[in-house]
Amino acid sequence: MFTCKEAIMKRSYCAAAVLVVAFGASVLFAQEKKEPTGMDKLKDAIHKECCKAEKCEGEQKKACDNVLSTVKAAMGKFGEKAKKEGLKCEDCAKAKDGGPCDGCRDMLVKAIAPWVKTQASNKEAQHTVKSGDKTETVKCTLTTGPACKGCADELSDAVVKACKESKK
Repeated sequence: MFTCKEAIMKRSYCAAAVLVVAFGASVLFAQEKKEPTGMDKLKDAIHKECCKAEKCEGEQKKACDNVLSTVKAAMGKFGEKAKKEGLKCEDCAKAKDGGPCDGCRDMLVKAIAPWVKTQASNKEAQHTVKSGDKTETVKCTLTTGPACKGCADELSDAVVKACKESKK
């Protein structure tokens, strides 16, 4: 049996231990939280422009995730095309978050968002895709499936065009 004084002392030790554990956990959680990259910021800006839903849940979330995977694929293709075309941005190269810089991000959103809106609203969208020597027509999977190869190609071309126009 404990006296009142001993019980109070044990509780204060217990409370101190709980505070130490809680503080330690919050410090670890804060360290694990990563700052958004330039690509994350770009995807968020495009999503804000294109998504009509107040909250992305269920099927809407799946559709938005599919669109963003296509945008990511398109940006990868754009990177390849930009190297071939000699398109460079010094601010993007200096960006600590991996780029794109704020100016290029704004230009990309202005180029990508209208294209995505138009393509997503087209229920029977198809693409002509080359596979080696073959050319085939495939159904667009922008909102319904994995990254759409046709959309990624078309979108990367649209971004190259917008980039060239912004350099003029």
